[in-house]
Amino acid sequence: MKWDQHQRFRLIELIAYWEGRLTTNHLCSSFGIGRQQASKDINFYIQHISSHNLRYDRSLKGYVPTDSFSPLFISGDAGEFLNLLASQESNQNIFAPMQFTGGIACSLPIPVRKVNAEHVRKVLLAAKNKLRLQIRYRSMNQPVTEERVIAPHSIICTPLRWHVRAYCEKNSEYRDFILSRFEGDLELLTSSSHTQEADEKWQEQVEIQLSPDPRLSQNQQAMIRDEYDMDSNIMPIICRSALTRYTLHALGVYLDYEHTIVGQQQLVVVNKDEVSSHL
Repeated sequence: MKWDQHQRFRLIELIAYWEGRLTTNHLCSSFGIGRQQASKDINFYIQHISSHNLRYDRSLKGYVPTDSFSPLFISGDAGEFLNLLASQESNQNIFAPMQFTGGIACSLPIPVRKVNAEHVRKVLLAAKNKLRLQIRYRSMNQPVTEERVIAPHSIICTPLRWHVRAYCEKNSEYRDFILSRFEGDLELLTSSSHTQEADEKWQEQVEIQLSPDPRLSQNQQAMIRDEYDMDSNIMPIICRSALTRYTLHALGVYLDYEHTIVGQQQLVVVNKDEVSSHL
């Protein structure tokens, strides 16, 4: 099956399952195809993919999911569709410009940090080919731009910004560099032996054990356990040692929760001493 055909079948299931009514217009507006091709795709899906997932409803003038609907191209998991909704406003999903849910979903207007496309390209080239990279960089500790030579091996997405994990020749250690703070032209240099495999904190994993804040009431703690589908009172999260700080920050979790307002953070770290050693 071709990729574009696979995506059209995926959209058929997404719309039918989550919105309850599929028409040829959904395929036409999303993929820029004609009504005849859209109708052909839907009929092919019914005849050759699944004959029991969709039925035509004359009153609604569209296809609706049957009671025995069993998706083949989507997971049917809520997170899958909610992530798609979160991406639609930034036009980052492959089904743009089609608007899901008819505009009833909304995401926060979080400002995006400016990142130079050429910088991303050079970082990726250096990481893939294990090359040293000469950069011009500034940080909170050094707000005036300075030249450095790094050996990048990974780029990391956190909820608010992109980082580059790289060996820094100035500090003789692996560090994180915020991609939006690169300046000027980047120059690819010679090969480097400081690879991803040699980054101990990148290779080492830490288990962060999370639990409902014990200061909450018993009913509140039970609610938190249900929300995170905790089998017991502990929810383990495995992450790289180098990403421990970012993981905690993304969850809004502080190690010294005793000094926070009750309810400000609803999860606490149980193995605080172990996690602290990775910060």
